[in-house]
Amino acid sequence: MASAGFKAAPQYAQIKRRLIAEIESGRWATGGGFPSEAQLLARYKVSRATLVRSLQELTLEGYLYRRQGQGTFVADFRRGRRAEHALPLFISDKTYSLSGSGRQVLLRILAGIEDALGPLHPGVTIRQVPERELNEETRQSVASLRPSIALVVEPSFNPQLVDLLHRQSCAIWSVNEAMEDDNCVYIDQERAGYMATKYLLDKGRRRIALLNGPVDAYWGFEARFRGYRRALESASIAFDARLAREGKHLIDSEAGRSMLRAIFDEGVAVDAAVGVSDAKALGAIAVAQEADRRVPDDLLVVSIDNTIADQAEVPLTSVAMPFEEVGRQAALGIKGRTQPAVGASASAEPAPLEQPPVQQIKLLPSLVERG
Repeated sequence: MASAGFKAAPQYAQIKRRLIAEIESGRWATGGGFPSEAQLLARYKVSRATLVRSLQELTLEGYLYRRQGQGTFVADFRRGRRAEHALPLFISDKTYSLSGSGRQVLLRILAGIEDALGPLHPGVTIRQVPERELNEETRQSVASLRPSIALVVEPSFNPQLVDLLHRQSCAIWSVNEAMEDDNCVYIDQERAGYMATKYLLDKGRRRIALLNGPVDAYWGFEARFRGYRRALESASIAFDARLAREGKHLIDSEAGRSMLRAIFDEGVAVDAAVGVSDAKALGAIAVAQEADRRVPDDLLVVSIDNTIADQAEVPLTSVAMPFEEVGRQAALGIKGRTQPAVGASASAEPAPLEQPPVQQIKLLPSLVERG
């Protein structure tokens, strides 16, 4: 009988554990083919997103690898377990509870890391950390690291973790967030806010709402707000604080709905809106339709992310953020210094780490116009 703890685990974690047990039992031979997504979906009766998350983590942790156009195969997981060679990837435990756009952002970053590391790399160990605190599990996890390199997704979620990694002599790669004194790869968020707003200005819209998140909670929201203001100024349009909203909800689309609904209820004139996530934009479109506002005639909406924008009932133009490339560039930046030579024995010691100059990689968004 499964333990109570196992039953309480999320579906993706339950499937992951079952597959690990089967791989370790030798059900599938190392180097042999692994069941397809369709076969596994038929077996487990879960959503594709749940299954993809399980397979993504199994790949990053060295149990599986993929070949373009050929399928998924069983890796030499014993080799992938060498903690001194595997890359620790730290992430907020709240990130795993994200829905909609947030979940897709994480999966795309992980896909980029996987692509850059390739099947011969021993993989990534994903470590969940509470926000703004260090629990004993995290302290022990960091203490077990040799002087190494750690990937940290948006490290401002836990500055104490960054300090602890530094004290452990770990070089840090910040993923999806700028850092002054550490390696980082991130997206120009201010440019994204500017591009989205300018697109609406170029379409003749002048009363443009910004459906943002809390600027004091995430640097990207503040940057997108600056881009929004800059675009308005470039068009000589006065900033109206009633149109710039900050909303937060466990379900991101609900934040978009509540912000636009408040604008309507207050009688503020609006003819366009920038949703700083696809989900916020989708929520805004739903509210506009409920209020008998024609989309896009009465209200033209553009989103930022382009993760689920193609799911909109009406064509939704989006500023695409290169999340896969964020993961890819971070992995490429550390791959050469952490990957053991092909054919090296399982007991081989890793080469001493070099300490090259800090790398700061800023990627640019692009516009995907629909409709």
